[in-house]
Amino acid sequence: MPGAVAPKKRREEISQEDAILGFLDAAAAWMRVHTRVVISVAVAIGLLVGGVFYYRSYRQSLRAAAAIELNQLRGTLTPADAIPRLTGFIARFEGTPSAVEGRLLLARLQLRTGEPQAAIQTLDPILSEPTDRPTGYAVAILLAESYKQVGEEDRALAKLDEIIREAYVPYQRHRALAERGRLLAELGRLEEAAATYERLIEEEGATDDLYRVRLGEIEALIASGVEPAPNAFAAPKAPVPSLEDPEAAEATPATDAGDPKEPAPPEPGEG
Repeated sequence: MPGAVAPKKRREEISQEDAILGFLDAAAAWMRVHTRVVISVAVAIGLLVGGVFYYRSYRQSLRAAAAIELNQLRGTLTPADAIPRLTGFIARFEGTPSAVEGRLLLARLQLRTGEPQAAIQTLDPILSEPTDRPTGYAVAILLAESYKQVGEEDRALAKLDEIIREAYVPYQRHRALAERGRLLAELGRLEEAAATYERLIEEEGATDDLYRVRLGEIEALIASGVEPAPNAFAAPKAPVPSLEDPEAAEATPATDAGDPKEPAPPEPGEG
């Protein structure tokens, strides 16, 4: 019996080899008939692979060029030419991280020169930036200020609430709460403003004494039943800064802008 098994196994191996050889012969015959198709497919694959590598290389070069030019812009912008030059920069490098930074800088300048509607349009393409990241936080706080300046206070409050829910860094949440309390006080919604400042002080542990002063002022108004004077809680208008060093100018702390022991956020407005 063992002698009968060996020839059977050998026949099976030969049969498998014949099948493989037959498949290869058929494939070779098909390729001879369809040579042009094979060459076209191979060329297409080569072009696709080369295109992917080229695109990646192009994107990397574009990002590098954008970062270099943005750094150069920061050192040479003036209040007179900042908006048109930043607008041109964004158009050339749209889709890069530097273009996002350029939009943030342009929106800040538009707010400081009294163009909140233009700032909203500038920020519109980057609304999807996550609020728990620095760029997304900057977009949200700038939008809140823009909405407030165009009289859309409910949208401003909604944007501040988004920051309060999603902000990753405590000072960002402090800033949003301070802005929310001030805006509610401006709107005459004193009980809500007081509750916001209480949360800022008691739950969030913000240490700026100005928050306690504001809370005391609001509580006194509630107790007396007196309506706050117009603009009693309005923030002073931020001056247009020198653009020789925009980063340093943006980092200047403003009244009620955050806990003094924490880094001041780089957006206009007060808390």
